Amino acid sequence: MAMELGLNSEHVGGTFEWEREPACCDMFKDAVDGEKFVFVSNFVGGPDDHKSNSFYIMTLNHEGEFARSDGISISFCPWCGAKTDGYKKYPK
Repeated sequence: MAMELGLNSEHVGGTFEWEREPACCDMFKDAVDGEKFVFVSNFVGGPDDHKSNSFYIMTLNHEGEFARSDGISISFCPWCGAKTDGYKKYPK
């Protein structure tokens, strides 16, 4: 089942705190928080005791504009191959 993942400011690393930050490798966390290349949606999945947000990228065309209006979901780290895992901190 496809999810529409549209970029908004709440998805950009540095605009939110982590409850559980990605820990598979430094490159993936840096892609979210440093380079702002991988985005974190507000969609949450997984069991109640280990929820995780969805991660995605936005593709660009040769002119640097968005190639499509929705993101491409990432289920595994492109660098180390581990399943993506991270959970934003939400107000209680």
